Amino acid sequence: MRGKSKQVTDGSYRLLPTWMHQAAIFAAALVVSILTAFLGTGDPAERFFGQIRDGLNSKPASGEIYLVEIDARSLKSLDNWPWPRSYHAQLVDRLNEAGVEQIVFDIDFSSRSTDAEDAAFAEALARARGKVVLPTFRQPSSTGDENAASENLPIEILREQAFLGSVNVHPGRDGQVNSYPFGAVTDGVPRPSIGALLVQANGAVNSVFELDHSIEISTIPAYSFVDIVEGRFDASSFQGKRVIVGATAIEMGDRYSTARFGIVPGVLLQALAAETLMAGTALAHMGPWPMLFLAITLIAIFCRFQGRKSWPKEPVTLLLVLMIFIISLFAERYRYAHLDLAPAFLFIVVWIAGQYFTGFMRRLNRERYFDTATGHPNLAAWLRQKGTGKPVYVVVAEVANFGEILSILGEDDSARFVGAVADRCKFICGDDELYRIGPNQFCWKMDSESPQALDNQIEAAGLLFNAPLQVGGRSVRATLCFGLVEGPLSDPLGLSSKAVLAAKQASRTGVRSLWHNESLADDTNQSLFIVSEFANALEAGEVSVVYQPKFSIASGQVTGAEALVRWNSPAKGPISPAVFVPVLERENLIEPLTLFVLRRVIASLEEWHTAGRTLGCAVNISAPLLGRDTFVESALEIIRSGRANGSLLTFELTETAVMTSPDIAAASIGRFGELGIHLSIDDFGTGQSTLSYLKDFSASEIKIDQSFIRLITSSNANRIMVRSTIEMAHALGITVVAEGVEDDITFNMLKEFGCDMIQGWHIGRPLTKEAFFESWVRRKTDSQENMADTAAA
Repeated sequence: MRGKSKQVTDGSYRLLPTWMHQAAIFAAALVVSILTAFLGTGDPAERFFGQIRDGLNSKPASGEIYLVEIDARSLKSLDNWPWPRSYHAQLVDRLNEAGVEQIVFDIDFSSRSTDAEDAAFAEALARARGKVVLPTFRQPSSTGDENAASENLPIEILREQAFLGSVNVHPGRDGQVNSYPFGAVTDGVPRPSIGALLVQANGAVNSVFELDHSIEISTIPAYSFVDIVEGRFDASSFQGKRVIVGATAIEMGDRYSTARFGIVPGVLLQALAAETLMAGTALAHMGPWPMLFLAITLIAIFCRFQGRKSWPKEPVTLLLVLMIFIISLFAERYRYAHLDLAPAFLFIVVWIAGQYFTGFMRRLNRERYFDTATGHPNLAAWLRQKGTGKPVYVVVAEVANFGEILSILGEDDSARFVGAVADRCKFICGDDELYRIGPNQFCWKMDSESPQALDNQIEAAGLLFNAPLQVGGRSVRATLCFGLVEGPLSDPLGLSSKAVLAAKQASRTGVRSLWHNESLADDTNQSLFIVSEFANALEAGEVSVVYQPKFSIASGQVTGAEALVRWNSPAKGPISPAVFVPVLERENLIEPLTLFVLRRVIASLEEWHTAGRTLGCAVNISAPLLGRDTFVESALEIIRSGRANGSLLTFELTETAVMTSPDIAAASIGRFGELGIHLSIDDFGTGQSTLSYLKDFSASEIKIDQSFIRLITSSNANRIMVRSTIEMAHALGITVVAEGVEDDITFNMLKEFGCDMIQGWHIGRPLTKEAFFESWVRRKTDSQENMADTAAA
């Protein structure tokens, strides 16, 4: 399962099945496209697609229809508009003589001129013998009421000599003229449109057809009105042609917006309508439904095959769009029908957007609820657990040596290591879901008959990690510790947190597994209090330094002290150093405390020197601080800035600290030694070092651990060990300090063994700075006199 996300099977988190996502996307795309078709919101897109089709299907006009323009040149050459109708009579005569087949006027003749002019035009119409078509149209009222619209017909004397044709065109919702009527009813009589009359086309009155914008209107032959009237044209070229006469000059108005050609004169629309009918491209408008149905079918087929083979969506989508567009393109080119594309394209767009959205959500789900390195659910997924109130067992496995392993592995091998650990953990938890809840922590639930049975299971399962893992060609041994807890799953975070604490405690104590209990919880609460409050306590003066005297047997006097810390919390009362110092060391917070103690000790050494006593003082140094340049530099600065002699200062390090990082310890000790600072090895005997080894670190003193000192009166083995240690230390020139001296018998025995110095309550308890000054610095107290007498005896 590594590297692949999978659905969480325990109800904590589920994605909808893929088919449900597909169905939801399909339905959403269908609804959006149908609404677009009904509401017409896709009209702008439809016009855009239409322009592309028209451009690809572009063709010239037939050349059978000529346009005679009332253009700006004609208006300038002839009288001011409106012209005398004799001009129109002359035009009719000229065209009739040229042998045109039909003359259609797109000019309003519904008002009377002079009798002579009207008669002249009527006579010319009669001479044309039925070749002329005059316009009729409905003009809307100023209120926009269709029922109140006025109907404009040519005056009676003119319409008696000509056919009448409708010139009404109706812009669509977008203000553009893209369709044209076959005819209209005016004056109660159905009349064909002049575009239909030009080509003798039949169609139902009030029915419309789409104008063919692929016909280039610029290729329609056009002549100026004035040139025809004055005979400046090739009459032979007009033989058998159909002519439409109308205004193209801007000042005449009568202009309409079109999808492809922009703003054009109305007479050009009439000509375009005639050209459309003549070309046979006045096609039925089948609307959006055929292409929408095709898009739905193609997407359904794609979804069907997508389940069998993973095809890239982008090329397939582009292919579908091109296929639908080409079908509509050829449907117009080969005169089948006009097909709307916007809803079909919108269906595809919504569908593909839905695919991307669900893909994004799935990736987001994987990133949010699944660990990329192992493919297993992560902490976020674990927190979505739904409990029934029934107690369950929760196990957390923590890789105790995780940091050490990562320090020797590269990024890729680190990921492989985590995956290998997950594989073995998965073998342990079996059918239960495995969660990676932290960088080095895995969590799962387990069914077991009893806690004891679960302990046995974990102990047996832990043996899996005795064998090293093979990572990147090397063998890596992972040390796993297990934390266990029992409780209701209604609080998954609380349960896993308790199990994590138990696993960490198991790691610290060196056991395979540990159950969470209230004692562990109390320790954790105390640790949290220490971590969160110690810095404030240090600043608020709750932390103080006390001094325990160190007594020289040879001189019979107190010759120094060891600095110890005390924390008296207003909230918790006195907190033992044995409690808070290990916590500070574990959480890397020990440096501020050590520097605090060092400042106090330097000040005390100066004060004792001023009072006339030359006493030394020892300061305990935590092992990790030796490897921190910031600490070493800060400590050296404190010592250099003080007036105390560095030779009066002793740094105490545990034997284990020196053995763990000898190179780092040696380098730092050497820098401190340059200032005359002595090195003392604390708790000697608890580690595995030798005196000769410690001599290489320039250690001038060892302190035999009190666990050996307290038993020398009752244990012959301890007496032998202490005596031999003192003898060997003296042979190497090392001073010996015995800790934990509580009585005269122990004191006298150490004196007999030749021990140099002692500490313990037999000499004196740790005292505040003020009390130590009064007892051991300002005057020689009775206690010191008694100790001197004892030493002399």
